[in-house]
Amino acid sequence: MDPIEWLRRGVQEAIASLQAAGRLPAGLDAASIGVEVADQTGRGDFTCNAALVLSRPARMPSRILAALLAETLESVDGIAGVEIAGPGFLNLTLAPAIWARMLAGVQRAGSRYGASTREGAGNSTIGFGATDPQSSRPLSPARCEAVGTALANMLDHLGSRADRHFRTGAVHADVIVRLGPLLGLKGRNSPPIAGHRADELDLSMVAGLIGDDAARLGMLMQPADAPLTLDLDLLLDQSHANPVFELHYAHARCCALRQQGEIRGHGDCDENHWDVRAFEDEGVQLILRLLALYPSQIDLAVRQREPCRLLHYLCSLAGGLHQQYYRSLGAPHLRFIRDDDRLLTGARLALVRGVETVLKSGLGLLGSSAPDEMR
Repeated sequence: MDPIEWLRRGVQEAIASLQAAGRLPAGLDAASIGVEVADQTGRGDFTCNAALVLSRPARMPSRILAALLAETLESVDGIAGVEIAGPGFLNLTLAPAIWARMLAGVQRAGSRYGASTREGAGNSTIGFGATDPQSSRPLSPARCEAVGTALANMLDHLGSRADRHFRTGAVHADVIVRLGPLLGLKGRNSPPIAGHRADELDLSMVAGLIGDDAARLGMLMQPADAPLTLDLDLLLDQSHANPVFELHYAHARCCALRQQGEIRGHGDCDENHWDVRAFEDEGVQLILRLLALYPSQIDLAVRQREPCRLLHYLCSLAGGLHQQYYRSLGAPHLRFIRDDDRLLTGARLALVRGVETVLKSGLGLLGSSAPDEMR
């Protein structure tokens, strides 16, 4: 279950209910109403702009309209709280049971979480052009392959069969990407490669220095249209400063926690027996909100031709998992596995499996592996 879509439908049903009761005029267009993840702690889980969008056509002050919506939404099973903020934004807090339904849906979907169910979306071709049409520098084959493969994978995930034969120059394509130059390689591990300039290197040459995953993800760390200098030392660093290490370690940590849970007898606790109080912790709620964002982040990365958006999102999710893990080390009541509380452990391990699922899926879309353990 996608909580964003669930809330959007809930708001639309609240509007329809108020119209049926004669408290709102008929004919209001609710299609442009948006529900987004709250960007500030303490402001609910999601924010909705319905009152601001409908204020003028309803001929009603936005805060009064917001109060009507809040009154209706507070009675919806699954919405734990509604607050009015600023000129009429609705800050919505979900009940823990809704988060449990989302996690169960992520587990059932697996690698298909966030995927489109559309059939016959057609083929897509990807073309690259330079950000500076007057530049005589060639487009970097390494960046073309990394960016193109990531976009093609995401297009496939969204139901469009993407061609992996990428076009360059003044070409006609369904998806046009403006590509900035690869300025160079830096760090002690950046020797010249057979006399090639950086923007002439293909991805396999860079992968020969730092590995395929680091090469691919390194090419995606900046927006596609921005110049890029690849820091090989950073990409080989075995610390959280390196986004590749951060992501791989987070996935491996999820796998280790899941396996520990299975060994200690916590591998068969289904969604009907989770203690949803596990989802009331602030750090857990941050992770839950990030998990809910995954489908929209894929769509946004494709629409804006920016695979780096998905990479940065995955880094935020990995960071949230690491932060919660380190919090739990100093607070026994927050530990993911508690042998004295099977139902609480079941809920927390469901969260871990959700993060594992999204990291593996997202890294796969970006062309990277997701290791089960760190070597």
